[in-house]
Amino acid sequence: MCRRLAFVVLLPWFASARVWAAPPAPDRIADNLYGTSFASDHDGWVVGAFGTIYRTRDAGRTWRPQVSHTQESLFSVDFVDTDHGWAVGRSGTILHTDDGGETWAAQSGHTEQHLFRVDFVDPVFGIAVGDWGTILITTDGGATWEPRPLQHDVILNGVSLVGRDHAWVVGEAGTILQSTDAGRTWTEQHSGVDKSLFGVFFADEHRGWTVGIDGLILFTDDGGATWQVQNGSTEAGGLEQVGFAQAFDQPSLYSVAVRGDDGYAVGEIGAIFTSGNGGRTWKRVATPPNWSVGWLRDVSIVAGTHGAMVGAGGKRVMIADGQVDLSRESTHAAETVH
Repeated sequence: MCRRLAFVVLLPWFASARVWAAPPAPDRIADNLYGTSFASDHDGWVVGAFGTIYRTRDAGRTWRPQVSHTQESLFSVDFVDTDHGWAVGRSGTILHTDDGGETWAAQSGHTEQHLFRVDFVDPVFGIAVGDWGTILITTDGGATWEPRPLQHDVILNGVSLVGRDHAWVVGEAGTILQSTDAGRTWTEQHSGVDKSLFGVFFADEHRGWTVGIDGLILFTDDGGATWQVQNGSTEAGGLEQVGFAQAFDQPSLYSVAVRGDDGYAVGEIGAIFTSGNGGRTWKRVATPPNWSVGWLRDVSIVAGTHGAMVGAGGKRVMIADGQVDLSRESTHAAETVH
């Protein structure tokens, strides 16, 4: 099995095309959700298959659909405040809003490559990454995007910025790249693993985490000069060698976030890992047995901490005051869009 096919199997993002229809009914979000971003304790967004975008103003109790004007699946969303946000997805799709998502407008990155992650530090500077070594940088809020592609074919899955001069990108085959000049140049860091990495999060210029296949959680406290394994298996193995028991014990992890003492990582079979000591150690949360048929793709939190985890079939698990609320999985939206 080729590595690119293996990636698609592990990450079921690429939904088949369907005829564009009216916005979904307000009582339930059924489409797969791939990204989430919270800008405050109460204000958050989720994005997903077929251009799905929803917003909550009440910490996830209700959700209101927003019109994206696209059929393309959206894989990532990032808001720097309650007004300014970006979403990226299939075939180079980039959307921008400056009014909290009341209106979304397309931006051009001059690429048809899938974009898997976007991160902004303020309303003007951001980076998006994706397939075939794609790296796009904007310094004007996305009015223009400058390509800074890698010279070799590697899927880039995650990006994390700390200010404009400190950025990290992760991808397949243990790839970790760092930039200290606003993304103009990139240097490779030694992850110590050959397995794909999907998510990355830096709390400051020194402390960061990346997650990937087989439950991997890697940590650095020196800006990525060295990485240490906190969880998961580093041994290489083909997909055909991964049995059900191993997949359950060490599920692939897709996203990680740490704010203060509270950290969260999510992934396959509805897996949730939490940390209460600033990401120094992690423990797995016991989840309902029926979650094993699904997956969680992204997590977003703000200091406090409040936020959400999102995944298959519209699943939204809320985080409130640093606690994962498994008793109140969010399923309702507030109103339709006409």
